[in-house]
Amino acid sequence: MFEMKNQKILISSLVVMLLFTLVITPIHGQTTGEGFSWQVIYLSDKTGCNVSEDRKVKDISGIIDKYFSMYKINNQRFGTTCLYSGEYFENSFSDNVDLNILVFDERIGQKLFQKYGYNGLYAHFGSDRMNNHVIMITIPPQFSSAYDNVEFPWSLSEKLSQFILSYYGYNSESITRMLDFKSDYDACVKRVVADECDKMISIIRSDISGEGYSVLSPVKEIVNQKSLKYLPDDLYSSQVVKDILRNITNWWIKGVIDDQMYLELVQQIVDVPIKNNNEIKTTQLLISNGFVIVSEEKNNSIKQKDDKIKIIQEDDEFYTVLNYVPFDANKMELEPETSEIPIWFKNRALIWQDGKLVDKIFFDGLTALIQNGFIEN
Repeated sequence: MFEMKNQKILISSLVVMLLFTLVITPIHGQTTGEGFSWQVIYLSDKTGCNVSEDRKVKDISGIIDKYFSMYKINNQRFGTTCLYSGEYFENSFSDNVDLNILVFDERIGQKLFQKYGYNGLYAHFGSDRMNNHVIMITIPPQFSSAYDNVEFPWSLSEKLSQFILSYYGYNSESITRMLDFKSDYDACVKRVVADECDKMISIIRSDISGEGYSVLSPVKEIVNQKSLKYLPDDLYSSQVVKDILRNITNWWIKGVIDDQMYLELVQQIVDVPIKNNNEIKTTQLLISNGFVIVSEEKNNSIKQKDDKIKIIQEDDEFYTVLNYVPFDANKMELEPETSEIPIWFKNRALIWQDGKLVDKIFFDGLTALIQNGFIEN
């Protein structure tokens, strides 16, 4: 037991030094493999979408296209739809879309979100991070200003970043910490700290209007990840990392360390360090099979200032917004938590640590462990 503890301390120390080196190393690589599919569903309070709304939908889709390009992540646009809200629940939507983006016009958004002090949400249902993602976002009031309401492109980019981090396996707390930017954003709107704003804000130029939109700069640790999702390129390409993984995998195969310790050590390698350790405030909808992060409006007068985490229960009137999820979320179940590693991965690890399996297949196995919740970022 004493030897095992010493081994864990040694490996942990090596991992810390390794991660420090990787954090300051520029990330290089290609885009992800097949990527994910997405669609935009624009809901209007008018019986037919007019020319202005069709133009707006195209503009929104263009922003999304360019934002995903900034992350260098492969994706396929499934389509765009503009619907009268009264027809929404009569429509059926494809189950093959990984990310559904619902955009509510000003009047619907006021009814569903803004009267409660919110401007949208990001949600994921089930255990598989590859699909079952939903973004809901509202068009701000026509004559609002950036001092009163979060600008739409910025709000959209926030939720797209939440989705991307979730897609790469991060839990809701990590996502909130990595995107804890609201106070800085307020300062940028007021042009208080220009230097900091340059690092936080990127510009996307519309192909429709030619206007330049301010969006949240991509999280640099995520940009350029390859088809081995969740694992930064520098980790995958580093011989030092592979040697460390091979050693601890060998200990695990021989029974020197158990499943839980093996997962803990691997987690230290695949985790991206979170630099922001400040207390954060977040608003979430309580669901049993996933998580929902709710975005507050800047002029929200309903905030509970003393709460670090505000949980909206099922009996809250706002909770009914989940009725707009375009698939049966109740069918998406979370797999029970367990520290027992699947036998298929044990077999793969045994062959890999003997040098008889290529690295990519082993790393794909680690990816699957993260996707299924055995290792959490």
